[in-house]
Amino acid sequence: MKRYTMNMSMDSKFNPMSKDFWVKIVVMTIAIWLVSLTSLAHVENPLWAILAALIISLLNAFLRPVLSLISLPLMVMTFGLFSLAINAIIVLLTSLLLKPNFVVEGFFNALLFSIVITVLSFLMNIPIKLKKVKDDIYGDNDRQTTNKNIDDNYNKSNQSGSNRFDSDPFNDNPKDKNYTDYEDVD
Repeated sequence: MKRYTMNMSMDSKFNPMSKDFWVKIVVMTIAIWLVSLTSLAHVENPLWAILAALIISLLNAFLRPVLSLISLPLMVMTFGLFSLAINAIIVLLTSLLLKPNFVVEGFFNALLFSIVITVLSFLMNIPIKLKKVKDDIYGDNDRQTTNKNIDDNYNKSNQSGSNRFDSDPFNDNPKDKNYTDYEDVD
């Protein structure tokens, strides 16, 4: 069974003080504003799009886990497709809270709205996630500095005469810790 916990550390995406939370709000605001140009929703001005994105994010953080838990049998029977209905319910609740400045009429429009918002948010988040992965791999330095540091660390480990690939971490026999030859098995 899935256990829901809320991580409110600074790196959590639900923490209003974290950068990821506000990036998500900006991306969702842009997506809501783009969708409002269609007939799926009506947004009075960009300020209401920001407020709608904030409320949808907060409802996703606090109400979605409860709704998912209540609808767990339906989620299992529909192989997770019922989560689209949960997204539509959250959009309709946001529409009720912000009426008349943010309006989504009907369940079908809310369902389409949530699908389009999800796709647009995913597409707009790709460059952000790629940058985050690049920063995780290379840090804040450029690639040449990082590669130089990797080469320096490799040379230092080889000067000590041991290589991290020479030992078997699962072997407890001390005299078998360093391998010098390997057998080729055909």
